[in-house]
Amino acid sequence: MRILLVIIASLLLSGCFEIREEVNMKADGSGEVSFVVNLSQSKDNVAKYMAMGSVEGYKVPPREEVEANLVKIKRSVAEVPGMSVVMTKSDWSNYIFTVSGRFAHVEALNKAMEIVAKEYDKAGKHAASGKSGFGYNNGQFRRFSSYPAKAREFAELPSMQRFVLESATMTSIYRFDRNIRNVSHPKAQLSPSGKAVMLQLPISELMKGTGTISETVTF
Repeated sequence: MRILLVIIASLLLSGCFEIREEVNMKADGSGEVSFVVNLSQSKDNVAKYMAMGSVEGYKVPPREEVEANLVKIKRSVAEVPGMSVVMTKSDWSNYIFTVSGRFAHVEALNKAMEIVAKEYDKAGKHAASGKSGFGYNNGQFRRFSSYPAKAREFAELPSMQRFVLESATMTSIYRFDRNIRNVSHPKAQLSPSGKAVMLQLPISELMKGTGTISETVTF
């Protein structure tokens, strides 16, 4: 969502954050999804920058603008065929922002993701270079994610910004109603129940192209 980039711009000068996606998938291909931007570890700095209105040349949006953007995202996602119970949540005490909903099939989920991505990346600077989103059939669940590697751009960032991005994380959590037989990503962790998988990577690895959240879960 748009708030992600504008506030992360200020976070690059201040502290840690987490982006998290969670999918609860049923055997018939329907399920629930949530996307979370968690800035709680840097909430004091975020509050300060929002009060200032800008930092280091970046415009930091006021609360009203953030809420308006979330309303727009909710309305757009709710119009996607196959999406329902779409909700947004703003925790202004801890600066945690959530978009969630139910999907009838992964095609609806992928369309919803596309809408959210376009809202925060209007210029297309972070667009996927290949297939992105989810795939599902009776025997496999897949997460696709292909972004252009920008190792040189990352190396040219000031050292403090690189430090913050090394500590910032992207977390993916996928839950199922049956046992998982195999997970393709070497860093993915299988839950004790055998029905959920979690992958957590530094955002810096995704930016440099040395890491990916792409994986295949086989049942």
